[in-house]
Amino acid sequence: MSYDLESSIGFKINQTANKINNKFNTVLQKYDIAPEQRAALEIIKYEKEVNQTKIANILAKDKTTISRTLASLEKKGFILKKQINKRTNLIELTPQGEKILEESVLIVKEFRKKVSSNLDENEIKKIVELLEKVAFNMEN
Repeated sequence: MSYDLESSIGFKINQTANKINNKFNTVLQKYDIAPEQRAALEIIKYEKEVNQTKIANILAKDKTTISRTLASLEKKGFILKKQINKRTNLIELTPQGEKILEESVLIVKEFRKKVSSNLDENEIKKIVELLEKVAFNMEN
């Protein structure tokens, strides 16, 4: 049996994602918010009629994980859940949630820029295209 871990696409994607997340955690630490929480706030701000399912789909996470993320954001006072019916809550940012997004926007933009700093536009497009193909493979 050969040892293929280092040449495994899944391993390399996961390894890279872990490095990005670890660094992003450090960048966001002073705002007392995790990358997934920050992403959820961004989705809530810019998407229409946001609920837990929509956030889970966009972040490709299970509803339980998103439920914990939203509970944490609600506890911090960053979001409000408005019950529409027995099964659906729409989620909105509070003024505190807006403030944390605004305070962290520059550092997040800088971080996102750094991730691709030594890549040209064609390389970035190609990476995105390839990652979308890999994601498609996992859906089928």
